[in-house]
Amino acid sequence: MFKSSFIGAGLALLVGCASVNAPVADSAYTRVESHIPQWGAIIELGTGRQISPDQLLDELAPARTVMVGELHDNFAHHLIEQWLASQLSRRRPQGAVVLEMLDSDQQRPVAEVQAWLGQGNQVRSQRLQQIIHWDPRWSWEQYGTLMQALMPAQAALLAGNLSAAERKRMMAAPVDNPDRLFPSPAIAARQRQHISDMHCGQIDTARMNAMLAIQHARDLRMAQVLDDAKAPGLLFAGVLHTLKSLGAPQYLAQGASDPELKVLVIGEQGHGLTARDADYVWLLPAQDADGVALVADAGGCDQPAH
Repeated sequence: MFKSSFIGAGLALLVGCASVNAPVADSAYTRVESHIPQWGAIIELGTGRQISPDQLLDELAPARTVMVGELHDNFAHHLIEQWLASQLSRRRPQGAVVLEMLDSDQQRPVAEVQAWLGQGNQVRSQRLQQIIHWDPRWSWEQYGTLMQALMPAQAALLAGNLSAAERKRMMAAPVDNPDRLFPSPAIAARQRQHISDMHCGQIDTARMNAMLAIQHARDLRMAQVLDDAKAPGLLFAGVLHTLKSLGAPQYLAQGASDPELKVLVIGEQGHGLTARDADYVWLLPAQDADGVALVADAGGCDQPAH
């Protein structure tokens, strides 16, 4: 079922050949692009059937909003995202791409660079990282290739995250009862449990309340940006943000049950997802055919709530 050898070969090729200053057209992505549809297996969660990458694209293309959930430390996920953005743009005029990895205070430099690139100019990877004020919390080694592909595209690249100032303000003045911010007590409880797990249960009430409010605000912001953006919209974000049962879909104007919304989660084997969470899951093996890990070691505690 899983054609994992291509993943291992592709990642090795990227590590060995990619130059941080290489233009997108010459990047190592182009060397593995044709293999990406053979990676892993795509499951339609409503039926349990396996579908082909072409069938997935046929399902996603008519949707007004597509959300793609990723694991931030898996480079294969970002290659799949680049492939999805490229393939979808061939099937429909893409209105906007929203990234969790971009803060709202980066929107102006991102828009300015996009306009400049649209005039036929080019920018090297390291310089791009500087002029859009890339947040080092997100590894450029993970996201640089994807950003180089999205920046020159016709679709507007939009910030889906809170600014550093907004996050700092919310941490400094936590709300007393953040559970009331969420659509239901069940969603609040799931978010609370996740944050507790990320901190091994060692988190005080004030910090927990602040982090819950921030997690809610992030989901709300992503939904608002998508609702306000030119359609069709495409979101790349951490898995939790994209789940219909938990994250940003809950705050869309048309709600999580909107037939014009499609959610794809990219994940490793063992993720327990149902049709309540997403429409499709693209399963990748945790290791390649030679036993090489395709995802970083689990960080466990003190990891951000994505």
